[in-house]
Amino acid sequence: MPTATLGFRRLYDALGVGTSAVGEIHHKVTLFEGKTVSVYLGPKPPLGIVCVESDQYMIPGRSCVVTSVNGEYKASAFLEITIGAAKDITEQQVKLLERHDKDTREDLLRQASGNIESAEYLLDVVSGVLGLRFHKQIVLKPLIENCFITGDFEPAASFIGPVVEALENVEANQNTAPHLQRLLDGMTSVPEGLLLKGGATLHWLLRAWRERDAVAKFMYLFVPLEAILQSNNELAVDSLAALESLEELVKNSGAANKVDFLYFLTIAKTRFGPTLSSRFEDFARRKAISGWELDVQAFKKFNRMRNLLLHAGRKKVCSHIDFEGNSRTLEDLVERYVSIALLGSLDVYQSTWRPKRG
Repeated sequence: MPTATLGFRRLYDALGVGTSAVGEIHHKVTLFEGKTVSVYLGPKPPLGIVCVESDQYMIPGRSCVVTSVNGEYKASAFLEITIGAAKDITEQQVKLLERHDKDTREDLLRQASGNIESAEYLLDVVSGVLGLRFHKQIVLKPLIENCFITGDFEPAASFIGPVVEALENVEANQNTAPHLQRLLDGMTSVPEGLLLKGGATLHWLLRAWRERDAVAKFMYLFVPLEAILQSNNELAVDSLAALESLEELVKNSGAANKVDFLYFLTIAKTRFGPTLSSRFEDFARRKAISGWELDVQAFKKFNRMRNLLLHAGRKKVCSHIDFEGNSRTLEDLVERYVSIALLGSLDVYQSTWRPKRG
């Protein structure tokens, strides 16, 4: 029975890497469940040279390149990494693929894309190992990621294009000039130290606004909140209650090492500061803006996602949560509460993308 290889590939411009002395380097190894890793370094990657480019923003009234495929990209060397697995196919499927049958090709590409998440982890580990042990420049500039099928027929591929952010028409009116003047005038009475501290906080909000990668944007948004919700040495209320309950249980127990347990709990009271979620909840409760209770619920979910990213290596994030008709986004929460903390106002820019608050 004929077979096809279904897989996922990542192509890099191997920046500054020369291979003229050794020519092409091409290695293959087989991992678990028959998955084959192929690494190619040289001027002619086996699956071809493709670079997907786009504009960063889609601005109303202006032309925008959403996706541009550049097959003429030039580089001294490319790094191509593929993760593939063999799949039995029928003679009829081979004939259809030879005739460039769209339905057959799309069906197999869909099957290849079904394992994208695990393939991305494998691509990351291979890329990371090569970057760590050979040179980081080899993996600094990814050009494309795509699913592919190969076999005794012309290879076929599909790809995921870059993210393009759709912007809005923002019209200045007769109120704009005095509004900007009031904002600037308000800064004149702020001490230098507070201005610099505010700049250090807003630096990360600016980075988050510019970031195109969803995971990096998600992580950046937490930094300004960490800055305005700085921790102190006071124990979180929920942690204190739990430790006091444990202390009471130990006191009333017959444990032989009761004294050691009680000493540990005494020390623990000085070590467990309030969590980011509890600090946000305290801040939101004190400001008590409309809908703050849902803000707290949403933030706890967002913070759990961040903890899974940091401590469990998860890659999936969701920055939008619905509560029976009311929505919360991480970006909106950060913007509102940073504005409250730094500017003393919950007023933020108006946007059609901002969720409605119930």
